[in-house]
Amino acid sequence: MASTDNVGVTSYKVFRGGTLVGSPATTSFNDTGLTASTSYSYTLAACDAVNNCSAQSNPVSAMTMPTTTSSNIALASVGAVASASSIYSSAYPVEAVNNNQRSGVNWANGGGWNDATINTQPDWVQINFNGTKTIDRVVVYTIQDNYTSPIEPTNSLTFNTYGVTGFTVQGWNGSTWITLATVSGNNLVKRTVSFAAFTTDRIRVNVTGVLDGYSRITEIEAWERRVML
Repeated sequence: MASTDNVGVTSYKVFRGGTLVGSPATTSFNDTGLTASTSYSYTLAACDAVNNCSAQSNPVSAMTMPTTTSSNIALASVGAVASASSIYSSAYPVEAVNNNQRSGVNWANGGGWNDATINTQPDWVQINFNGTKTIDRVVVYTIQDNYTSPIEPTNSLTFNTYGVTGFTVQGWNGSTWITLATVSGNNLVKRTVSFAAFTTDRIRVNVTGVLDGYSRITEIEAWERRVML
């Protein structure tokens, strides 16, 4: 509630732990530069047009929110292991899907995975994590039209010739696979899918639609969200 004064309240002084941190002209103030998951004590003083200020109010405590970070836990470099329903040949290894190389550079020479069953879907790629993780986002990268000179995929880069047009993302609940997201009609080289946080030690990307007969994936990312207290 705003204070009143016979001259007129024109500003407030905000103290955090006894230290002045702001002098807003209204009853709204945004304190910044604070530490996450920390309690702070605030007091206020009301000041009039001639800079007469009231005594400080009783203290009020407020707790800052925790911060969150995310990391790609599908990477082989952090202990994840990739497997697949089939592999066309050693030139298209499934290990290519979690080596942190998203563009598919060196396609047909270790640059991405290609299944072995033309015009027969679904095909799948599975990523086993290094332990149980909680994820809320998976990113699937497919082959670019210009696969001989690929670029780093952006969120808007499209394909028309060879890519994956449909897939589901599944998580293992300890006894069965749970579908977390379904994509159809895709034409993005980099396709991100978000879903409610799910705790699992593995995921599968089931390819249900492709162009040019084969399932082709250059990278799969699975993002774990951590709350920093």
